Amino acid sequence: MIQDYINYLLNIRGYSSHTANSYRKDLEHFTHWMQKNIEGARWSTITRDIIDQYVTAQAQQGLAPATTNRRLSAISGLYNYMKRQGYEVENPCRFESRRKQAQTVPNTIPVADLKRAYEQAGGVTKVMIGLLSTTGIRIQELLDLNYEDIDFEENSIRVSGKGKKERIVYTTASMLDTLRAVRTYYGASGKIFTIDQRQARYMIWQALKAVSNARQLSPHAIRHTVATNMATHGANVTTIAQILGHKRIETTQRYIDMTQANVKQACQQYSLF
Repeated sequence: MIQDYINYLLNIRGYSSHTANSYRKDLEHFTHWMQKNIEGARWSTITRDIIDQYVTAQAQQGLAPATTNRRLSAISGLYNYMKRQGYEVENPCRFESRRKQAQTVPNTIPVADLKRAYEQAGGVTKVMIGLLSTTGIRIQELLDLNYEDIDFEENSIRVSGKGKKERIVYTTASMLDTLRAVRTYYGASGKIFTIDQRQARYMIWQALKAVSNARQLSPHAIRHTVATNMATHGANVTTIAQILGHKRIETTQRYIDMTQANVKQACQQYSLF
């Protein structure tokens, strides 16, 4: 059943292999826990009480609420899939089972550090950092780009996001000049990048590590930085959501909330009285 669901996520929903593999690992974790702790358990016999036992066990092991909630989302998704396939099951993952999470501040990288990393990097690494920093796209979206997706006249890029949903983002003319210098594009077609996500992440990490002491040095931290910078300079939540390809506006709202917190901090820190 798990493999059928993973195939559905990959082939129908258009999830990346990285995301689908994360779902697989979460579901396999729950399966192993069931086999060890619930005698004769089957997907059709899992109850809300069993889910609550699973949640309690993870809390006792010291797992972060976010990890537990992510696993519950994977389980819930599988049950919804089974119901759509005609199986007579009920989704046992009630909302009340979710563990409360502290409001986290997205990890960002100082803009000055990003600029230094871009200036000092060379070749493909420079292009990747530049495109991520000017567009805020995800690392897999970057690696999926074809030459045909770039409009060099409009400085625009057609991005295929989660669920194969397309959107248009914009970069700068100077960034595309960098791409021209590094990659031959005249008459080119197909993939711009010929490396996998693991290689790309390591190359980007190396470039950022050379210039920054930020807590997280990853493509997603660059994405957080782009969004936070937009919010700080007045971009509204709807615009940011469209640029980032967020399905839920609540996902984007935290960037607005964070900038408001920064305003409060600045007012208190620099108060005259």
